[in-house]
Amino acid sequence: MKKIFFPVLAIAVVFMSTAIAAGFPSYYPAKGFQNTGRVDAVYSEESRIVIDDVSYQMSTSVVVRSLSSKNDSLVRVRQGAHVGFKVGKSQLIEEFWLLPSNYDKRRRQR
Repeated sequence: MKKIFFPVLAIAVVFMSTAIAAGFPSYYPAKGFQNTGRVDAVYSEESRIVIDDVSYQMSTSVVVRSLSSKNDSLVRVRQGAHVGFKVGKSQLIEEFWLLPSNYDKRRRQR
């Protein structure tokens, strides 16, 4: 019985975490994100962030969205965080969305 229970439980957890990740709030883009990546470093004093080894400048009015809040703090965007982000016409990051660690960008692309 135990030999069957644990594999079934593991499969159920995988499917459940995927379903939870797909259920984003309405203020997350329905068609996916312009860019996604993992934060390598944040230099708040320089308004600069490194995501997947690429350095970006952030707008002074950058908006952070999380699963629990439409307007969250930039402090939540820290090293190791998985984020979606939007780069504006001025080549500055204007908006961040905090993503779950198991987010699969291939499922939600523009």
